[in-house]
Amino acid sequence: MIKMSHIATALLLASITVAHAETTKQPVAQGAASVDKNLSKDPDNKGLQNASEQLQDNKAKVADKRSEADKKADAAKQKKDKKDKKEHMEKAGHEKMDRPDKMEHPGK
Repeated sequence: MIKMSHIATALLLASITVAHAETTKQPVAQGAASVDKNLSKDPDNKGLQNASEQLQDNKAKVADKRSEADKKADAAKQKKDKKDKKEHMEKAGHEKMDRPDKMEHPGK
């Protein structure tokens, strides 16, 4: 019984450690900090200059991808919400009412 509780505790701690490591891992930020630090020491190094430019380009690409993914997710959510609302209205017995024709105004 004690062995089982030790195993369960070990698994719980391992899963917490893995989850924490995944959320704090940001290689782009770490790489940018490292390149900037080294570039400040040796500003004439072409390789570091190229690396800095590449990191900036990659940041922009990732931001664009994320914004596109967010837009697609928002559109899908709106479509699903509209469908759910329509199904709810049909289930409740509500029907879409026909609009009356435009009224004629005597002065026009």
